[in-house]
Amino acid sequence: MKILYCHQHFSTPKFGGGTRSYELAQRLLQRGHHISMVCGGHTQFNLSPTKVKGISRGEIDGIDVIQISLPYSNKDSIAKRAITFIKFAWYGIRIALDEEYDLLFATSTPLTAGIPGIVAKLFKKKRFIFEVRDLWPELPKALGMKNPFLLGGMSVLEYLSYRMADACIGLSPGICEGIRKKAQKGKRVAMIPNGCDLDIFKPGSRNNLRLQGVDVDDTVAVFTGAHGIANGLDAVLDAARVLKERDRNDIKIYWRWKNKAGFSGSS
Repeated sequence: MKILYCHQHFSTPKFGGGTRSYELAQRLLQRGHHISMVCGGHTQFNLSPTKVKGISRGEIDGIDVIQISLPYSNKDSIAKRAITFIKFAWYGIRIALDEEYDLLFATSTPLTAGIPGIVAKLFKKKRFIFEVRDLWPELPKALGMKNPFLLGGMSVLEYLSYRMADACIGLSPGICEGIRKKAQKGKRVAMIPNGCDLDIFKPGSRNNLRLQGVDVDDTVAVFTGAHGIANGLDAVLDAARVLKERDRNDIKIYWRWKNKAGFSGSS
């Protein structure tokens, strides 16, 4: 089967960042499927230019990667990020209409990733699978967004994406429940959580443990994900408070962040 996989923030283990789409694509390749990955310019893969301005293409670890030159950073303003999301959806539509494939797999965020799938379903009668990594507009609403036009537009796009998809994938029980509330009754919804590829974690010798304030015999909980208002880091602080109250100095919580001065760590 030929699968057109749309993920704006696609990356590989070589470049770091989230590699869920890479790992899933590798599993699909192992099962004999062909994968064309449509992505943005978040990671620079140095692929060969195509005849279409702003689009490069090449093979990475067996994946046919179609990269759209759309640089993106979390430091961008909300307006700039929104424009980038819309541009990616527009290029994605053009690619979805031009390419030959059997199924379109789109993963959010952003929510606009579902637009090429909707178009492919309507105009090319292709099967469409939509993977939901965050519930929109529930997430921005919970973070304080109040613009009724943006929230209304997101609600419409969310509704269409869920209902037009042949099936949906959620990353958690809560996300799956959110999909079922908005999708038609009987919609096929599967949960595929993060953190299920345990083989990529290879414990090393504790004698080589080099973390400030951490002894060789300590139990260490490490948080290496995104540090933002949406990531619920207050739960980590609550856990640290409870450990301190119980005088459990043998359990350390370690995290790292980056600021203007460089990398810093605390435990």
